[in-house]
Amino acid sequence: MAVPRCTRSFLGPTKRLNISHPRPSIQTFSRAKSSRSDDDAKAVGSFAAQEGIKFDENLSLDERLQELGADPAEYKKLLASYKQIERRQRAEEPQTAKETAKQWKEWQKTPEHNVMLHMYKRAGVEPIKVAKERKIQLPGGEKASLDAETQKQLNALRTPLNVKAIGLRPLRRSPEHGVRVCDLQLRTYSIRNMEFFADFAMRAAYYMGLPARGPIPLPRITERWTVPRANFIFKKSQENFERITMRRLIQIQDGHPDVVKAWIAFLQKHQYHGVGMKTNIWEYESLEQATSVGESVKPGEFKGRREGPMLEKVREILSREGYQKAMKEHKTPTENML
Repeated sequence: MAVPRCTRSFLGPTKRLNISHPRPSIQTFSRAKSSRSDDDAKAVGSFAAQEGIKFDENLSLDERLQELGADPAEYKKLLASYKQIERRQRAEEPQTAKETAKQWKEWQKTPEHNVMLHMYKRAGVEPIKVAKERKIQLPGGEKASLDAETQKQLNALRTPLNVKAIGLRPLRRSPEHGVRVCDLQLRTYSIRNMEFFADFAMRAAYYMGLPARGPIPLPRITERWTVPRANFIFKKSQENFERITMRRLIQIQDGHPDVVKAWIAFLQKHQYHGVGMKTNIWEYESLEQATSVGESVKPGEFKGRREGPMLEKVREILSREGYQKAMKEHKTPTENML
């Protein structure tokens, strides 16, 4: 088949290329004698000359070390560590006057503790013993002991019950009659946030004197949607979405309605993010309230109302002479603006 004319200009130059065959990957190399072993052998030879020991020059480094009574493996290990220290010192050595001044300032700020400790030991001084004799507290050492009276007072202190209860399960109060007063339903998409807030609500109910049950797991609410990704002929290309709502129920029994409302207001004030609340409250009245149905109520009268005693107490406080004197010169924010 003939090559199209548009591609002949690209394939034409390939005819003039000289394609060379790849060389084999395995090649032989001649090992040259390492100069490092020669240096090590010279070092051993100079040491033997200083000690007055003579041996054949044709011997290898290991054989010379064996004649000197040294272990070759240990000698090589020590020599490698010594050379590593030399390289580190050479790398840390300053090259310019600016680097030297900078290093000198760092040394002045951070003295060598090991060098100072060796200096003290050579002088026959034990720093830890001297510090204990002079009652100097060492950094990171033993804590100074308190006197007997302070220690006795600390031992007498008792950890509060509410502090101990933080690491335990929420405390509960047992109901006397079991009359349902309030149902608090928590809803969320994140289970951790709801568990944390449910624990907080149970502890708040205990400290406010409300018998609470729960948190009771409720069935999940699963919602699904199918949305077309495009229109017209691409209707078969669809995308599915799912949302799962998790719920918990906390039930208050035998609680006073005013205390229950205060509990709900406290939870609303400290509501945790991502957690919704739904409340159903039941209030019970006596049979005597049925006889007062249809009676006219005058302004300022609290007869027949459940909050009657509390409102009467508020009226008594507001009508006192001391309160009237204190509020005589008081002005509301609206009056101050006028």
